[in-house]
Amino acid sequence: MMSEPGWKRADFFSDVIVRDLSLECSDSFTITSFRVGEANEKTAGYMSHIYRVLIELQFAKGTREPASLSYIVKEKSDTAFGNDLVELLSVFPRESEVYEKLLPAFERYATCDGNVVRFGPKLFKTVSTPDTVIVMEDLTRSQFHMREKSFGLPVVDVKRILEKLAKFHAASVVYVEKNGAYSDLFAEGVISERTIDSLRGHYETLYSAFVQSLRDRNIPAEYLQPLIILDGQLLRECCKAQQVDKSELNVLNHGDLWPNNVMFCGEDLRFLDFQTAFYGSPTADLLYFFTTSATELMCDSLEELLRYYHEQLVRALEQLQYSKAIPSYMELLDQMRRRGILLLPPLSEAVAITMSGLTEPADVAMITSEQPEGVSLRQRVYNNPSYVALIDRLLPKLYELQLLK
Repeated sequence: MMSEPGWKRADFFSDVIVRDLSLECSDSFTITSFRVGEANEKTAGYMSHIYRVLIELQFAKGTREPASLSYIVKEKSDTAFGNDLVELLSVFPRESEVYEKLLPAFERYATCDGNVVRFGPKLFKTVSTPDTVIVMEDLTRSQFHMREKSFGLPVVDVKRILEKLAKFHAASVVYVEKNGAYSDLFAEGVISERTIDSLRGHYETLYSAFVQSLRDRNIPAEYLQPLIILDGQLLRECCKAQQVDKSELNVLNHGDLWPNNVMFCGEDLRFLDFQTAFYGSPTADLLYFFTTSATELMCDSLEELLRYYHEQLVRALEQLQYSKAIPSYMELLDQMRRRGILLLPPLSEAVAITMSGLTEPADVAMITSEQPEGVSLRQRVYNNPSYVALIDRLLPKLYELQLLK
């Protein structure tokens, strides 16, 4: 078997296999087949490349049956879409700390009365030289899978995610009580003062196209005018909204919670991709999740969903014997109202792009171009009949709930 530099070689996974299978020193094995392929297209990598490694094992005669294994590998790359943010956001150190240190602690706290709680895949290995990679459990081996739709999850899935998210948030609160503050890696999310210059060309361009599409459709001035004011200032105002208020309940936010970062198996689920996790109000996660994953439900059931999350959060904090004041539903709603602007970046970017069916990195890069192809692509995205119908239903609801003032 040819040996390659870096991680794409069989012997790199020897210690991973030992850890995964809980092998003893006497359990001698031989890797008879080793293949590196792309992970499925829905995990094709933002700010990293993602691979699935397939391994066949033979054990010394009579000790164990042959085994077929697979692992997921995230690799830092200069060619992945969004790679300019990798260093700025400390993506790999941040995600490594979540998998190595935080998730195991959260899962210990949340597990009680024999009911084991898992929040994400197991971590098997991290290295930073010569390549920066994270080797994780392949959840498909345990029959976990993603939903086919990348937006508009059914209410049963949304509530399952909210229940697990509430447990995750509650455990993250108790972690601070037991261990002190999180490291500086989690001080900021994707949108911060340090990233505005890198993000402006993408988000502000798309937000301007979004606002122009509303103007062209003669949206009522009561909805349109506050959105126009934010044109060119959206990211700056989002930074203000994400500032930590120490008088409120704060949690470790997942930071990118949408359907492509959740895998389901029966009634259980796991979160993926913690590379933009950050500390702050739980409403940051909620606004992003509702906008990207339950957009249709927001039109009719947003208050019901927020109340369900609040009930689950209270239950989880009480089970963890949290000693401080737990916010009431109205206090949580007020937190969300004061940060409502945070729904505008995903609404004008992720939702619009996903609903238009754009999946290729080249299309996502082209959509902000001032070339005729880019202008035409933006017009197609924001005039997509399904997206237009959604926005026409959603905007009145957002203003009714005082999420956009």
